[in-house]
Amino acid sequence: MTMNPDEIATLEVNGKVYTDWTSVVVEVRWVDWFPTFMFENTEESPVPINWSDLQFLPGDVVKISLANVPSVFGYITERHAGYSDQEHGIKLIGTGRTSDLTNSTVPLDKLGNHDGKTWPQLAKDLMAHLGIGLTLKGKVDTEPFEQIQVQPGETIATILERYARMRKIVIGSNEYGDLLAIGNHSAEQSGILAEGVNIRAANCVIRDDMVYRRIYTMGQKQGNDDSNGDQANKQIGQVIGSSNRNRFLVIPTEIADSDAGVQKRAEMEYIFTEGAQIEAHVTVQGWLQDGGKPWRAGEYYWVRSPSLVLDRLLGCRTAVYRQHEGGGTTTTLEMVDPVHMNGKPDYRT
Repeated sequence: MTMNPDEIATLEVNGKVYTDWTSVVVEVRWVDWFPTFMFENTEESPVPINWSDLQFLPGDVVKISLANVPSVFGYITERHAGYSDQEHGIKLIGTGRTSDLTNSTVPLDKLGNHDGKTWPQLAKDLMAHLGIGLTLKGKVDTEPFEQIQVQPGETIATILERYARMRKIVIGSNEYGDLLAIGNHSAEQSGILAEGVNIRAANCVIRDDMVYRRIYTMGQKQGNDDSNGDQANKQIGQVIGSSNRNRFLVIPTEIADSDAGVQKRAEMEYIFTEGAQIEAHVTVQGWLQDGGKPWRAGEYYWVRSPSLVLDRLLGCRTAVYRQHEGGGTTTTLEMVDPVHMNGKPDYRT
């Protein structure tokens, strides 16, 4: 039987390519630290699994492609295998390469000497020994930090997240195993998700419990001869939210920074709150749009669904690609307000 190339999931390990899977789940998270995957092959006897082709082990580097489109570069973290006289199978579970940033602490030789660096410089320095690259999306703020403090025992992700908030940088990951720094960028439409046309199933929640009238941040500069007293101690950042109720949110900044940094921290909190209003999960058939373009996390799609009270542009935060016997090949797109991804429909870099 000839397989449809648009529905082939490829796992490449140590130069070997394997495509014979009974179940596939690949979760690409554009605004999260790393993607995840699960590949499974389960067969009933007497049909044998070719074990010589499946000698993959945790720690092995993997490249995953879906419909010949690169999707994940990372590692196998778990291998499950078993057999009986009735059935035998194998399951491989793994993550993208950037997962190392969340469970690896800063090396001893990198605990200091970071003062005056920009966020991209800090990220490249802390990730260098792991071989992880950095990709910038949009207009990433490169104002240097006067002082950068790294505490022993902190994970690299903890450090980078803390300082990214002061520059309104959304952290994510891409299909090549790079860390993604997402600045302000234009949310350009890449396709349409329409009820009764290509939407197979959908659900949506619209909430306002995290929406405020005003968001404030309170900061404090490092004192010096040019900045001291009230000038250093009373930094205020402010953003106006969309709530029709008179609710306020005050956030103390995590680090001492410039006035611009304190304002960026308020804008970052706006991303967390306003961006959480809409969450829709939309499932479509296959991994490709009509015309052969893949459905992808990080893209923006117009969602038209009267049943969900949606007719607007949303951003794909996460794309979950599935394939299993009896269930076919599907993509579930987790759609959010573009602001959650630092995207604006009318923004020009």
